[in-house]
Order: sequence, then structure tokens, then C-alpha cells
Amino acid sequence: MPCAQPRPTAFHQPLHSDRIRIEEHRNVYCRHYSACVDVAVRKDWESFTCARCPLMQADKAPGADAYAFNQPSDTGRP
Repeated sequence: MPCAQPRPTAFHQPLHSDRIRIEEHRNVYCRHYSACVDVAVRKDWESFTCARCPLMQADKAPGADAYAFNQPSDTGRP
């Protein structure tokens, strides 16, 4: 079975609208996001959406556990 490929599609509504949240239409944490931006630029799209992409839910926003780690206590400081 072949791997899923990113498939951005043209988006014809303004993303800067108060009614539309970018998180509903794009997965900015996707590992292929920059490639999709390149596609949109080459095709001269005003905007794009990830809604029809099979990878839309593939990568999620990092949570605190991605940044939190155990550090030894520093007893030399007050």
C-alpha cells in the first residue's frame, strides 16, 4: 500500500475572517506543511486548505510533555 501524499486544495474564503479559524482548515504542525505551502505558491493560490488531505490529522500540536523533562534540582541556588 503506498504512503499517503499531502494534497492541499485551493481555499477561496479569506482565512483572516473572524468566522474562520486557521486550525479548522490547516494542520500547521504537519511535517509536509512547507511542501503544501510551496504547492500553493507555485499554483498561485490565494490560500489553501488541508481539509481533504489524508494527512490532516497525522501530526498534532506538541503538548507540554514534548517540552517538559526532568531536571536535577539545583541546590546551589537560593
